[in-house]
Amino acid sequence: MKYSKKEKLLGMLVGCAYGDAMGMPSEMMTRDILNKTFPDGIHDFLSSSKNDFFQRHFQAGEVTDDTVNTLLVCDVIIENGKFDTLSYLKKLQTWVDENPEKNQSQIGPSTAKALALLKQGKDYHLSGLYGTTNGSAMKVFPLGIIGDYQNLNALVDNVSALCLPTHNTNIAITGASIICALASFALRNEYDEEKLWTIASDVYVIGMQKGTQLPSPSLKKRLELIKEDLHLLTEEEMLNKLETVYGAGFETIETIPAVLAVITLSKGNPIKAAELCANLSGDSDTIGAISTAICGAFNPIFNKQRIRKLEVINHIDFNQYVDHLLPLLI
Repeated sequence: MKYSKKEKLLGMLVGCAYGDAMGMPSEMMTRDILNKTFPDGIHDFLSSSKNDFFQRHFQAGEVTDDTVNTLLVCDVIIENGKFDTLSYLKKLQTWVDENPEKNQSQIGPSTAKALALLKQGKDYHLSGLYGTTNGSAMKVFPLGIIGDYQNLNALVDNVSALCLPTHNTNIAITGASIICALASFALRNEYDEEKLWTIASDVYVIGMQKGTQLPSPSLKKRLELIKEDLHLLTEEEMLNKLETVYGAGFETIETIPAVLAVITLSKGNPIKAAELCANLSGDSDTIGAISTAICGAFNPIFNKQRIRKLEVINHIDFNQYVDHLLPLLI
C-alpha cells in the first residue's frame, strides 16, 4: 500500500514515541530480570515496575529521552529551516535544567559527560570527542526529513553537526548517519529490505572518516554477519544471538546492528518491531524507538487510540509537528 508523505512523516514521529514507550519498562534489564518481571512478555504500553533499572515511576505510554530529544531536533529544524548545533544544544540544556527529576535517569553517558564538560566551560567543539554511545542515533530521524539518502556526503555532514557536542566520534557519527539515511529512504519509498542494507554499507564508508578516530569492532563486519544470520536462524534464535553474542546495549556498535535486525525481522511492520524490542534485554527503548520510527515511516499503521494516548500522556501534538515539518520534506 502506498502512503502519502504526510502519513509517512506522522508514522515516523509516532513510531519513535511508540517504540520508546513500549520499551521503557524493560530498559536495561537483563534477560533474567526481564523474564521475572514480565513473565508473559510485554505486548502493550506498561508502567515502570519495581524492578525498573532507573527506579522510575513512569506511566504506561510515557516516553523517555529518546522521544524528547527527537522532538528537540524537530523544534530546531522548524525554527531554523535546517539543523543548527548551537540551537539544539541550548534546547537540550534548557530541558535538562527544567527537568532535574528526569534527566538523571534519562540522559545517556556520552551526553551527560559532554554536558558536564560544557558547564565547566569546555568548548562544544571539544565536549563530544569521545562519545561512542547511541545518543545521537536515537534522535537523528528528523535530519532524514531535510537530508537525502541519495546525497550521502551532505547527509553525513549534517549528522556530524548533530553529533559534534556529544558524540563526535567515527563510530557514533557512522551509526547516526546510517539511521538518518534509513529514515530518509523510508520517508520517500516503500519497504525494500535489500536497499536498507545497501544504504547502511554505503554510509559506513563515509561516516567512519568523520570525528575522533577511535578503535572499535567493525560495524560493517557485524552488519554483514547479522545479515547472514537472518537467513540462517529462526526469529527466536536471532533475537537470542543479538542479546548473547552481538549485544543489544547502548553502545552504537551494538545498537545499529540490532536495529537492522529488528527492521528485517518485522519486515517493516512497526507494531511488531516495537514488540520485538520491548522484549529484548538491553537498551530496549532506544532500539525500539529507532526501529519503530523507521518502520512507521514505511507503514504508518498505528491505532488512533494509541496515538492519542501517547499524545495525552506526553503532551505531544504529532499533527502539529507534521504540519510544520511537511514543507521541509524534499
